[in-house]
Amino acid sequence: MTRTQPPLFRRLTRLLASAWLWGVLAALLVYAGVFNPPLLAALAWLGLGLAGLGAAVAALVGLLGRAPGDVIRPGDPRSITLDAYWGQPHLVALARQWLRLLSQRRQFAAMGGRFIHGVLLVGPPGAGKTLLARAMAGEAGLPLASVEGLRFRGTVWGADELRMRRFVAQARGLAREYGACLAYIDEVETLSAGALARLLSELDHLDDPTGWERARHWLAARLGRRPPRRDWTLLFLASAHRLDLVDPALLRPDRFDTRLRVEAPDRAGRRAIVAGYLSQVRHDETVDVDAIVEDTPQATPARLAAALTRDAVRLALADGRDRVSQSDIDRALQEQVSGFARPIDELDPNQRRQIAYHEAGHAVAVHYLMPEKRIVRATIVRHSDSLGHVLPVDRVDVYAAPLRRYAAEIVVSLAGHVATKLFMGEYWSGAAGGPGSDFSQIRTRLWQLYQLGYFGPPVLGAENAGSSSIPAGAAPLLERLWKVLEEQTEALLTQHAAEVQAIAHALLEKNELRHEAVMALLGDNGWQPGDTAFPPPREPAGLPALIPVSAALAAPDVAAPPVDLAGAPPPRMLTPPRPEALTRRRVAPDAAPPPREPAPPSDPSA
Repeated sequence: MTRTQPPLFRRLTRLLASAWLWGVLAALLVYAGVFNPPLLAALAWLGLGLAGLGAAVAALVGLLGRAPGDVIRPGDPRSITLDAYWGQPHLVALARQWLRLLSQRRQFAAMGGRFIHGVLLVGPPGAGKTLLARAMAGEAGLPLASVEGLRFRGTVWGADELRMRRFVAQARGLAREYGACLAYIDEVETLSAGALARLLSELDHLDDPTGWERARHWLAARLGRRPPRRDWTLLFLASAHRLDLVDPALLRPDRFDTRLRVEAPDRAGRRAIVAGYLSQVRHDETVDVDAIVEDTPQATPARLAAALTRDAVRLALADGRDRVSQSDIDRALQEQVSGFARPIDELDPNQRRQIAYHEAGHAVAVHYLMPEKRIVRATIVRHSDSLGHVLPVDRVDVYAAPLRRYAAEIVVSLAGHVATKLFMGEYWSGAAGGPGSDFSQIRTRLWQLYQLGYFGPPVLGAENAGSSSIPAGAAPLLERLWKVLEEQTEALLTQHAAEVQAIAHALLEKNELRHEAVMALLGDNGWQPGDTAFPPPREPAGLPALIPVSAALAAPDVAAPPVDLAGAPPPRMLTPPRPEALTRRRVAPDAAPPPREPAPPSDPSA
């Protein structure tokens, strides 16, 4: 598909296009030098002034309107092919279809097809949108002109439009040189108004002949020849994080009307990505591909690449080894989720003990209420803004879940707060805080339960009430649910008090426990390899009998009685699940209260 023109041919073409102007200037100078010397001097001074002014204007225009971005030509070391785009076979198949259209454009047009002008890639950051554009260009042996949407913004009026014009002109030149070109705009939703207007104009007139093509057509018509056919193609690619942020004008037909979702890879895709990056890294026999895949649900290719090819190699090199081990990869993944460790020297023993019981409560609740999750580690070492954390991951990729999972997550978030009260005699401030704290996550889950119809039909929302927040009248109902779940959390931790204490003591001794160490201190929660993520409850609730449509239409209209939120729950409200209903292993209904650990003796001299 690659086609190049000799440099001499391109130079002669440009020279002939502007020869008429040089001829006029030469004739004027000859006339002035022969017949009017004062005119020659005036023209010389005028020429010097215009040359200086032109140089200044050219420098300003070149500085403000230079083509932004980067160009990857065929043969560039940064170029890759679709064979290196792992984990997304469906995207690769679609990309090869579009590239086939570039190579078979004449056959496509002969069949009456209309070639696409733009392809919009939509997906979260790091999902592989830019990498896909690079792979498509490398697969077809074409140049890629890429730029970020923010690069078009400028402080001078009109600079953004001028930069977009230069970028498209640069892409057109590459397309004429190589036969085709891919013009890629990353984060197209960040384009300024001027750059967006210019891009829309370029898309609408992409098939129109350029000025040089019109001149060639005029000359061919005068010579009685057939006008030459355009032999180059320009395809626009763009990416966006969210489709709702993209200007609707870009999504009109014949613009970016072909849209493709680029999401995080599934389990099989992650396995291919991990295997691909491990083939580029020297590693020892301890590396377990399946363990990495299980510990990274919903991970993007960029996150996996950073952990395997950058952070894990850095950790191994810092430890004096020339090969990456599984522990290096685990630490790299932990740093991505929770940040770097920032231990607190000389931490007060009582505060340290509180953190240990807080995290032990989380671990026990996750283990028994959410057996579909695997506890990767528990630590009481400060990472980022948290004094400690428990890191559970889903054993199976979750795309849909029963509502009882949300209730179980609320209990897990409450477990640290309740464990502190049970084993230290009072509540502490560990659960409260800003975004990401336990209470913040509980409020988020309550909002999700309301929006998902847990408390009844969610009739009020952003579509008819102007806001998607929970109505103020539902506050008593949510408070009642919070208290019920807190009582269930206390009953669960009371029953497993020995395990809470064992994990807390182990954390106080070692600061961090990995999966094997945590599981050695916990009982059997009924999970077996190969189990389904959400086993049905032991006693499924009966479904109400359906009312025939004819009977419903014949029934008289009766106004529904108002719902008293302070009284009985609405008829559609589901009973909050008991902890024993969230796991397949029944627990004994009666259990002794946990023995409260005595506080350390105080210093008499204090």
